[in-house]
Amino acid sequence: MSSDYIVVVETKGQQDLDVPLKMQRLRQWWEDVNALRVGMNYHFVYVNEAGYKQYAPKSFADLLAGFREYKNDYPAIFQ
Repeated sequence: MSSDYIVVVETKGQQDLDVPLKMQRLRQWWEDVNALRVGMNYHFVYVNEAGYKQYAPKSFADLLAGFREYKNDYPAIFQ
């Protein structure tokens, strides 16, 4: 397994009713692209404005640690 990662960061300024559907589709894309084993591992994180203001992450690692609403299975390097 590759140790290289690409993380897709989905951001929203407001809560839309279709966010859960969009995140479901992003999760499906993530599963599909990783199943191809193209030498890179893809992950994603959903960041909403309210949570960003509340948690005020100081680093990318903080962002990954604080925003797990739609994805809780990040590899150990992100924890």
